[in-house]
Amino acid sequence: MQLPKQYHRLNHDAEQVEELLYQTLLDADDLIKEQSIQLLKSGGKRIRPLLCLISSCFGSNSPTLRIRSAAVLELIHMASLVHDDMIDCAPIRRGQPTIHQKYNNQVATRIGDYIFATALEQIATIKDVKIHNLLAYTLNQLSVGELEQLRSRYSIDLSVKNYLRKIRNKTALLIATCCKMGAMIGQTTEKLQRHLYFYGYYLGMSYQIIDDILDFTQSEQQLGKPNGQDLVEGYITLPTLIALEDRSLYSDLAQLYQYYDRNKPSDYQVIIDQIKRTNAIEQSKRIANQYLNKAINIVKQLPNQAEKQLLMQMAAYLSQRSY
Repeated sequence: MQLPKQYHRLNHDAEQVEELLYQTLLDADDLIKEQSIQLLKSGGKRIRPLLCLISSCFGSNSPTLRIRSAAVLELIHMASLVHDDMIDCAPIRRGQPTIHQKYNNQVATRIGDYIFATALEQIATIKDVKIHNLLAYTLNQLSVGELEQLRSRYSIDLSVKNYLRKIRNKTALLIATCCKMGAMIGQTTEKLQRHLYFYGYYLGMSYQIIDDILDFTQSEQQLGKPNGQDLVEGYITLPTLIALEDRSLYSDLAQLYQYYDRNKPSDYQVIIDQIKRTNAIEQSKRIANQYLNKAINIVKQLPNQAEKQLLMQMAAYLSQRSY
C-alpha cells in the first residue's frame, strides 16, 4: 500500500522494514533463501507491518524497535502463508506456484518453520514479556484456526458462527495483534492499546470476508488464483454458507463433495455460477461492512493526530480493494 505524501516518515520506516526482511532471509540456506525471497518479491500489501508502524506512532518509541517488530509480524504472516497453502493444497499463490507445489510438503514445512523461527529469533531481542505473551497467544489461535479449517474441509453442514470463529483465529487476531503490539512498543495507555486491538480485530474480520467475496467475484488474473478456488478445495466461506439456504444448491454441492476426490475443478463451475446469481454476495458485503463500521467507530475515539486519519483511510482502502 502506497501511503500519501504527508506520511513520508512512515514510508521511510516501511522501506526499512522491507530492507530488514530481505537482510534477515539472506542468511538462510540457498533453497530457503530463494523461496523466501521469491515470496517477498511476489507482492503482498504489507498491511500487518504497516498497522504496527502506524499504531506505534500514538506513543513514543525507538525507531529500531518498531521496525524490527513490524518485520517480525510480516515474517509470521509469511510463514503462515506457506503452511496455509500446504494445508489447503493450494497450487498458486499471487500468480506463482506455491512452494509445496514446486517441491513437496516436507520442503514447504521446513521453509515455513524456518521463517517462523527467524521471526522468534528477532522477537527475542525485545525485552517485554507482555509482547511475548501476546504473540504466543496469537500463534496458538492461528494454529487452532488452521486445524478448524482442515477438519471442516468438504463439509457443508457448518454454521455462520463456526465460520466467524475460524476467520477470527486465522486472520483477525493477527491483524489485531499488529495494532496492539505497535501501541505497546509506543508505550501508550492500556485503554489506547485496547482500542487499537479492536480496531485491528474488526478490520481483520472485514478483510477476510471481503477476501472470501473476491474469490467469487474477481478474475484469475486479478486474484492470482482460479475463481472459486476455495469452494473447489472444499472450504465453505460466507458467500457459500448464505447461498446454501437454497436447498437445491445445497443438494447439488453435497453430491459433488461426496465424490470430491474424483472431481475436476470444472465440475464446480455450475455451482459457482449459481452462488453468484443468489444474493449471497450482497449479504456477505453487508456483514463485512458491519465489521468495518465497528472499526471506523473505534478510530473516532482515538487521539486527534495524523495517524488517526490514516487508519480511517486504510479501512476505506481495504473495503474497496479488488484483490
